[in-house]
Amino acid sequence: MTRPVSSLNVLVTGAGGGMCVGINARLAAAGHTVLCADLNLAAAEAAAERITAAGGRALPFELNVSSDESVAALHAAVSEQVGPIQALVNAAGILDRKYLQDHDTASFQFALDINLTGPFRLIREFGPELVEQGWGRIINISSIAGVTGYHYPSYAASKAGLSNLTRSLLVDFWGTGVTVNSICPGVVDTAMVIQEVRDQVKKKVPTEQIVTPEEIGALAAFLLTDDARSINGADLLIDGGATQVFSLFDR
Repeated sequence: MTRPVSSLNVLVTGAGGGMCVGINARLAAAGHTVLCADLNLAAAEAAAERITAAGGRALPFELNVSSDESVAALHAAVSEQVGPIQALVNAAGILDRKYLQDHDTASFQFALDINLTGPFRLIREFGPELVEQGWGRIINISSIAGVTGYHYPSYAASKAGLSNLTRSLLVDFWGTGVTVNSICPGVVDTAMVIQEVRDQVKKKVPTEQIVTPEEIGALAAFLLTDDARSINGADLLIDGGATQVFSLFDR
């Protein structure tokens, strides 16, 4: 099945900052309208303004991915302002730097609610309209932590769950023209990455390079093309080879 139009309405969650700076820019450069959704409306507005200043098309929206009501309100607002979407990029997430004994049940559950249940809410809400159109793309921003494990269990568990959700949804979207994939970045050049991790890149990443947000965006933009129609249910690693040499016990 081919794309219904050349320019897509692409909803990006967590669009206000981090790696979404690169994701937004590459999607806009490909000619798509970027619907910037973020818990911080001012950040979403700033993201949309950066895109429009560069000649692209974007609109800001407020979104709390941990709220069913907020997700439903976003759907209503998007439908009213631009109509149906053709692609969803679930990029909203948190990294809680807590070891097991530092967590209580509420803090562990909160990380899962943002990183795993949040994407589930968005897919459940917007998935039916993708199916109705007979074409769609769902991209979940996971992590190599979901593949290898990680020192912070809430983050690793939530990302592993997100990658498995991606694979599991193939049944729900079978034969509909909708594909579901995960992008699993390694160390990405964002404010979330602490200096201690940056200092270890040459030791732990075979390319000796940190991943740029623009690289993540380029991969997301490719997944929206018809050339990527057979990529489905995949965990796409973009980590400079770090996963292949990862050691959980080398802190």
